[in-house]
Amino acid sequence: MEYTNNSILIESNDLFDKLGNENLIIIDCDINSLYQRAHIKDSISLPVHHYIKQKGYEENAIDYPHIMNKIEFTNLINSLNINSKSEIIAYDNSASLYASRFWWALNYFGLTNVKVLNGGWKNWIANQLPIESGFNYAFNTDENRNKTTNTDIDIVENKNIICNLNDMQNSINDPNTIIFDTRNISEFNGTNSRGNSNIGHIPGAINIEWLEFVDNNKNNKFKSQIDIQKILNDKNITPEKQINTY
Repeated sequence: MEYTNNSILIESNDLFDKLGNENLIIIDCDINSLYQRAHIKDSISLPVHHYIKQKGYEENAIDYPHIMNKIEFTNLINSLNINSKSEIIAYDNSASLYASRFWWALNYFGLTNVKVLNGGWKNWIANQLPIESGFNYAFNTDENRNKTTNTDIDIVENKNIICNLNDMQNSINDPNTIIFDTRNISEFNGTNSRGNSNIGHIPGAINIEWLEFVDNNKNNKFKSQIDIQKILNDKNITPEKQINTY
């Protein structure tokens, strides 16, 4: 077993073996134009922005930065026909950035039967597994929209996995807490503002860009547990500490 916890990722060949299962829902988390060009067989595209942000984010990211609210999220999973029996697989062609975000969002709202396809689209193609093109919106037509039923899942926000502003401020000088900045080095050092009014990083933050955990030589699969642990240990990011990331 490559990872101590294998419940988060699924390999391409394992997903291939599941194609056609009644409760399987494969979500393509990239932008719609890429999905239309080609996607994994039987997958569907997200009808919302792939960051799963609150309404208004696409027009004004500064004023609407948070995850969508409970009502918006319930509407999303209803549109995807997700219920308590669903087995959800998320993937993208962006080194699992958006798929991991989707995984996190579902877990935040209490949906835990979800995995990220290790290596995503790139690895699926490398293994020459079935693909399709065009749109496959299960929720796109009036006929299918009328078949959509309310989910039987009790949606509960797990706010314990979110660090609020006060928690982050209080952790700045706490020796038992790591402030983990996952942006690229130019954002961290302030040479790239990314359109933000404030630049730089939170005092005391440790920077490791998220791409450091992805192996480009293995079709965008995540690096091994041993390699990831070494990356973290080298920065003194260890399991006994509280880790607040941004």
